[in-house]
Amino acid sequence: MIGATWKRDSRSAAIGCLIAMLVLSRPALVAASRERIVSLTPSVTETLFALGAGPEVVGVSQYCDYPPAVGKLPRVGSFLTPNIEAIVALRPTLVIGSWISSDLPAFQSLNSMGYPTLIVKDNSLEQIEESIRAIGDRIGRSEQARDLLASINQHLDDVRRRLEGVKLRTVLMVVGHQPLVAVGSGTYLDELLHIAGGINIADGTGDSWPHLSIEYIVAMKPEVILDGQMGDDPTAPQRFWSEYPGIPAVQNHRIYSYPEDLTLHPGPRVWQSLEVLASRIHPEAAANPP
Repeated sequence: MIGATWKRDSRSAAIGCLIAMLVLSRPALVAASRERIVSLTPSVTETLFALGAGPEVVGVSQYCDYPPAVGKLPRVGSFLTPNIEAIVALRPTLVIGSWISSDLPAFQSLNSMGYPTLIVKDNSLEQIEESIRAIGDRIGRSEQARDLLASINQHLDDVRRRLEGVKLRTVLMVVGHQPLVAVGSGTYLDELLHIAGGINIADGTGDSWPHLSIEYIVAMKPEVILDGQMGDDPTAPQRFWSEYPGIPAVQNHRIYSYPEDLTLHPGPRVWQSLEVLASRIHPEAAANPP
């Protein structure tokens, strides 16, 4: 009887010790299973941080600059020239790139070496929404993605309401000089221009990023010019365009710069980009720009 009791107590003690070991080791197991994500585009990086996955990001592209925490992360090239050695050295469990990087030999090499990858598209508002949802699903943050999308759409709708009934203005949005490159049709920026109460004069070219001549711009008579290629000097766009006084935007002093690091990143801050564009095109209706 005593022997049986001793055996039973010993067995219970052993089970208790095993349970205690599992409980005590659980944090280590969780830490070991955490994702190690490499992002190859600024919009993906912003999405990961917005979803609360910042601690799991171990590498970013050379162009990633938001949020400020990414400044401390290793750089692994760009979406066009990813550094395979640098990526592999980070032992990623997931590499996320854009649709542009999917056809690159470097990205295909990652797939062939067995590194999990995810490709997202972000060239329209619908694609931005789909990319946020896809990233959330892939990293186990579907609920956070739904909340984030609900917040983004709420802000977009708020801007739409404020601009109801405004008179549309013809707009040129410049993203590059020498040659002059503009926002064209079929892009998320073109969508934002229309939501912001603008008529994009580059839509007629049929290109997403058309090269425009000064002669074309003068003939199209834009009422507003948005120029992000003038550096940090807010008066620089005025000086450049002042050479073409026949343009209505020049005559009426409706030439504005815009923050490239925000506006040209098609991610969770897209509603803030809309606020910026709306405040330039219709300052009388777009209140409280960020």
